[in-house]
Amino acid sequence: LFATHAYAAAKGAIVALATTMAASYATQGIRINVVAPGLTATPMSRRAADDPTTAEFVRRKQPLVEGFLSADDVAHGAIYLLSDEARAVTGQVLTIDGGWSVVSAPAAV
Repeated sequence: LFATHAYAAAKGAIVALATTMAASYATQGIRINVVAPGLTATPMSRRAADDPTTAEFVRRKQPLVEGFLSADDVAHGAIYLLSDEARAVTGQVLTIDGGWSVVSAPAAV
């Protein structure tokens, strides 16, 4: 759903770049992490949100938020990574997807 080969390759490249940058810059006290959001309510996702079948599929795939994430859901994770509480976190992917990556949902009808 929503992904193409090029999209998947680009996302994989971002993770690889962040991992190698984190290894390179950790000794200088610079932290590099990735935020990997699920489907988020944005102007780009509006068409999907307006389709009842797709909206129901997303609701089942992201049960923690019962649909699309808010921009604030994603921002809170980014704020954590920028905070002193994450001072020992580098080279990581913080997946904020409302459960998408761990929940199985039947294919959309």
